Amino acid sequence: TKFEITDPVVPKQWYQRRVRGNSAKNKVSQLEIRIRQLENDCAAEAKGRADAQHALKNLDRVIKEKEFNAEEDMKTVQRLQGQIDFQNNKMKALRRNIDDGEAQIAVMQNKLRKAIGDVEEAEERAAMLETQLVRGGSGGGSRVTKITTRRVAIDVKKDEM
Repeated sequence: TKFEITDPVVPKQWYQRRVRGNSAKNKVSQLEIRIRQLENDCAAEAKGRADAQHALKNLDRVIKEKEFNAEEDMKTVQRLQGQIDFQNNKMKALRRNIDDGEAQIAVMQNKLRKAIGDVEEAEERAAMLETQLVRGGSGGGSRVTKITTRRVAIDVKKDEM
């Protein structure tokens, strides 16, 4: 053969170089595997970061919606409070009107009672005058009595209706 190894040290060195070469190849392949693992880890981290950013955007949107809804609810509460205040004021005014009306009714009832009492008193006086005129009256007096009697009779009939 062309390459004859006569020196026993040469094969040992060659073997050591070859082992070192295999060892270097092993280290390179291990480092390549480690690089692939780190690249995968980096990709997973990037995906996780992208997912987190997406979730953050969604949460920001939800927060903005909730803030908008809260502002709308506050506006609605203020509007409803204004309506409640308006209705309360309207009720107070109606209560005052009712109180005023009841007071006027009481005054009118008192006037009616007084008027009824005056009418009854006038009827009694008219009846007394009529009896006095009939007992001792003249022709002209009977005429007055008839008119007075008619007026009292008309008033009494109106009250009876």
